[in-house]
Amino acid sequence: MVNSNLRRIIKRLEAMVIDSAGPIQVRTFERYGIAVCDVLYNQESGEFVVKRVMSGELTVFDQLDLAAIEVYDCVEDFRQQF
Repeated sequence: MVNSNLRRIIKRLEAMVIDSAGPIQVRTFERYGIAVCDVLYNQESGEFVVKRVMSGELTVFDQLDLAAIEVYDCVEDFRQQF
């Protein structure tokens, strides 16, 4: 089975939901070793916040799938610049 980029993003976001180390989980997604976006997951509210590093734009999602699509878009937008 092919391991798609979107599937890898979803697995990382799922790990944030499962991780009980603290109420806020943070992950950075990179392309070519450069940070593209940060994702914060608030376990109390169940919300994901995706922050695009270059623009500082914040988007809030209450569904993992929508957050994963936004992360994928961030990474692909960055990749297309190079």
